[in-house]
Amino acid sequence: MRSYTDTPKFAVNAYSTPHNGVFDDIEQVAAIGGAAVGLWEGKFADGQDEQIARSLREHGLEAAFCVPRMHSVLGIPFDKPGTPKDPRERTELICESIHRLAAFSPAVIAIAPGTSGDPAHPAGPVEAIAENLPAIADAAAEHGLQIGLELLAERRGSPLHTIPAMVEVIDQVGRDNVGIMFDIFHSWCEPGLHEQIAKHGHRINSVQVCDIRVQERSGFDRELPGRGRGVAPEIIASLLEAGYDGLWELEVFSDDGTYGSDFPDSYWKQPHQKFLSQSKKAFEESYRQALSLLEQRAR
Repeated sequence: MRSYTDTPKFAVNAYSTPHNGVFDDIEQVAAIGGAAVGLWEGKFADGQDEQIARSLREHGLEAAFCVPRMHSVLGIPFDKPGTPKDPRERTELICESIHRLAAFSPAVIAIAPGTSGDPAHPAGPVEAIAENLPAIADAAAEHGLQIGLELLAERRGSPLHTIPAMVEVIDQVGRDNVGIMFDIFHSWCEPGLHEQIAKHGHRINSVQVCDIRVQERSGFDRELPGRGRGVAPEIIASLLEAGYDGLWELEVFSDDGTYGSDFPDSYWKQPHQKFLSQSKKAFEESYRQALSLLEQRAR
């Protein structure tokens, strides 16, 4: 049986803590024993970069999967008013952000194709993704960085919503520093998922973890790993079996009105550090279950 670490490196994406500032994120992730923070440029103020980098060092944290202020080639439903719609203009802004985020030596720069919010009318034109991704990859390559192109769900209106579709676009782009960012929330229901992970797992360079509510109330309504539908352990097992050995980054949206739905059981109504501590424990239990599944498969 292949050997797997008992101490996975847990990270937290800044989208998971909407009421924190960047320094709160750093302090709280360090306090719960996390390894890294997925910085989001939208939480930065001008002139703070050196202070942010120093705070990461002082707290012994890495930069995980870092997100530009505007990170999708095509639009997304929660673009702020005035955000450019032209994919070329968006790409220019993404590249500027990559040069800024490079100072933090992130494990991966997270980029999204885009979503419409409506599966009947996915975001487009899909051709714009392959047309603009080379410029994004080349900006990252200047700093020796990897791009994680996030696989977004069909039910969220993504034009690229399967692992084979992502591989096809990445192969078309022809840049060695572009891989798939895999998110349990977006991919859990993909037909033949575990077979696709086994086949293409070497193309995955970043993984975001959560779980799925039995009744999903909005696109901002996720569960902690192992809860709800409880799909996380088996997916983690397949990712490990396929060779993934990177960071495991929590991304849990739990709307308290921030995105328009005030769910009474929102995790975001708790102090964020308490929520993050619960999330880390839930992930670690899911990871232990994944190791048990792998042991059973090996018998």
